[in-house]
Amino acid sequence: MSVEQQAQPLPPKALVSVIIPAFNARAFVMDAIRSVRAQHYEPIEVLLIDDGSTDGTAEVVEREAPEVRIIRQANGGVAAARNRGLAEARGEFITFLDADDGWFPGKLLAQVSYLTAHPEVGVAFHRWLVWRPDDRGVYHWPSPPPENLPAQPELSGWLYLPLLLDCVVHTSTVMMRRSVAEAVGRFDTSLVIGEDYDYWLRVSRICPIHKLAPVYSFYRSAPASLTSAPKKQNFEYLVVQRALETWGLTAPDGKSLPIAQIESRLAKLARDFGYAHYHQGSITLAREAYLAAVKHQPANMRAWLYLVRSGFRSMFSSTSGRGR
Repeated sequence: MSVEQQAQPLPPKALVSVIIPAFNARAFVMDAIRSVRAQHYEPIEVLLIDDGSTDGTAEVVEREAPEVRIIRQANGGVAAARNRGLAEARGEFITFLDADDGWFPGKLLAQVSYLTAHPEVGVAFHRWLVWRPDDRGVYHWPSPPPENLPAQPELSGWLYLPLLLDCVVHTSTVMMRRSVAEAVGRFDTSLVIGEDYDYWLRVSRICPIHKLAPVYSFYRSAPASLTSAPKKQNFEYLVVQRALETWGLTAPDGKSLPIAQIESRLAKLARDFGYAHYHQGSITLAREAYLAAVKHQPANMRAWLYLVRSGFRSMFSSTSGRGR
């Protein structure tokens, strides 16, 4: 049964569930909740999934936002927290808001109105901006951009192919029908990162996804000094590879990608991963990544250059070790 067939006529004021996964978010979670309070829409239910926080996140919300339903669980990662929220949500429409992000007023009303008017669409998302601190590390509440931005029709429809080439859907911008959530299942808890990318790829196989033109959310960018070291597994590469193995290069509407385009995408993911590890000194991981990159794009001279460099660094390290 299609999502459109499952979708039932909804009342003008359908309940919206807002799922906020949080782990040690005491310093900023109330910013997210205030942005929900500023929405020109009701009824809503706000679910804070406290994923094993140790800094008093739940206690702050309990004291300052008694309207929020707090659900505590042992730490399991953001995918597990979102899954708990999906299991507990009662709304006809479901949204996600990361605890360090925020929404501009009007988001919920705009998305409910759009999905109600377009029953064939399973998910609506929108533009977002990056929220950066000033030179002292202070985050000043951002001003909403103008609403008369040009539409992006290329990012509305069956988005499987655009998603193969880039994760164009940011989770804090999404509103989805309950029927979509029930059809696609849960976030993959085996993915340390990229669980959202995997989820939206799966969603893109079962329903159209439309992008609204206005900017309705903002993503908090951590200072460069807090950026974590690269992971030991290339999760984004893994997600794309898994999608290709499952569904190939053809979207549900029959459109397909040239093989050269996806090879370029995979090569770039491998190069970026290799570059990060090369400069972190993880030469074995870097070399493996650059081997994958030249496999996908044999003519890419930069990938070959770093492959050779990583080989020399690996041999030098090995020789130095034996000399001690």
